[in-house]
Amino acid sequence: MKSKILLYIAIFITINLNVCKENDWRDDPKFQNKEQNTKLLESQKLILSKKKEKYVLDRGYKSKNEAIENFLAEIKTYQFPKNGFISWDEQLEIIFPNTYGLGTTLDHTPLDEYQKLLSSREAVAIESIYSMISSGFKIESIDWESPRRLGQIIGHKPKVMIVTKKGKFEITQIKMVYDVEGKFIVGVLGP
Repeated sequence: MKSKILLYIAIFITINLNVCKENDWRDDPKFQNKEQNTKLLESQKLILSKKKEKYVLDRGYKSKNEAIENFLAEIKTYQFPKNGFISWDEQLEIIFPNTYGLGTTLDHTPLDEYQKLLSSREAVAIESIYSMISSGFKIESIDWESPRRLGQIIGHKPKVMIVTKKGKFEITQIKMVYDVEGKFIVGVLGP
């Protein structure tokens, strides 16, 4: 008899807990998608508001090769690029308005998440380059694919060959050098 009563009580409590259990609205995928879509729309609006007919890069180098040379020299000296790599603000003001809509991750990722993604890729690339060139290097050659027009700017994809004490290597982590009205800067890094 006692076991039957305990069984009924256990069943009653279980049913009550399941029926009364209130779902957290933040765990609802519909809410998460709405929140994600809102962030994405805000990011797109910000990027599109920065579109212009002409862009000015306040710093940069006179040639594509000079941009690569200075970028590598800064990494060797400081373990990170001081002036040789485009900043987040420059990307937001100049690069993103010109590359948005070209089928990149930027097209479907909110800016805060995109910044985290780029930062992690850049950190891995810089660390990899530093480990390659830290004991010294000489640039053997820099070859370029055909330039790509990206809105009002031009993107140049390099093939950089270096010689170190350990041998000859290609630096594949430098994905793009941007040309903004004749000023060049390393603009995309990746592992």
